[in-house]
Amino acid sequence: MAAGGGCARLLGALVCEGHMGVNTVAHRGVVVDPSLDPGVEASTVLVTHGHWDHFSAARLLRGRGARVYAPRLCRGFVEEPRLYWMVTLCWAGPVEERFVTRYFTGGGVPVDAVVEPGRVLPGVEAVEAPGHTPGSMVYVLEAPGGRLLAAGDTVYGWSYLEHSPFLYHVDSLAWLSTLERLRGLEVDALVPGHGEPVEGRDARRLVEANMDKLRGMLGLVERLLPGPLEEPVYADEVAARLAEATGYHSSRRVYSILCPTVRALLRGLAALGRAEELMVRGVPAWRRRG
Repeated sequence: MAAGGGCARLLGALVCEGHMGVNTVAHRGVVVDPSLDPGVEASTVLVTHGHWDHFSAARLLRGRGARVYAPRLCRGFVEEPRLYWMVTLCWAGPVEERFVTRYFTGGGVPVDAVVEPGRVLPGVEAVEAPGHTPGSMVYVLEAPGGRLLAAGDTVYGWSYLEHSPFLYHVDSLAWLSTLERLRGLEVDALVPGHGEPVEGRDARRLVEANMDKLRGMLGLVERLLPGPLEEPVYADEVAARLAEATGYHSSRRVYSILCPTVRALLRGLAALGRAEELMVRGVPAWRRRG
């Protein structure tokens, strides 16, 4: 697939790299994650999750007659993206866009139907995939050349894994469990939310690489925590340490990615018995568990 908005055929489906590097998949009137207008007739838009970069062209397609489908837990965020900022950043009022990653900002679109797990349309199956967001879904499309998995941000491509020190998500252990299930899916090709599509055995390898990346993120945050006999630190301090360690401390927008991700990793470490959560002056604080 060519970069910079290029399109190519994969198992008979059209795959295009669109706005902010998001992959859009189009096949038989169904468009998954429309980050651009794929230039084909569309009757149905399927959204994998409620981040604006994955439905930035949905309003355009809906204006031409397509129906928009979104996962139940993402519906509100698709219709009004600003809700996502307030919920995930724990702020009660409007958040200035200059502090929020551009992947979350933009206009919403009305949702015509809610996606539930199972058969959504002929030749299209929805699979629950919590982790990146609580309501994330992935879609398996039956194409002429085989089964294609449109994974959204549940799976990142090789280039993103190599160049991103941490990946946004809200539930580390749910994401690991989701990836474990996706690793067992029988598919012939996989289109990640960002990055190059893969075919054959490389689909399973890419899922496993995402699992390794997540385990690495857990390990990195664990190393940034105070020892079991030291004073615990607040989650924001852990986020600051992670930003410093990865070179992301100069961007005012990175906090909207760091904040939910660090909390997810801390909760994951606690559930695994590798971190301890204590209340310090009424606020949760963290340290490694001995």
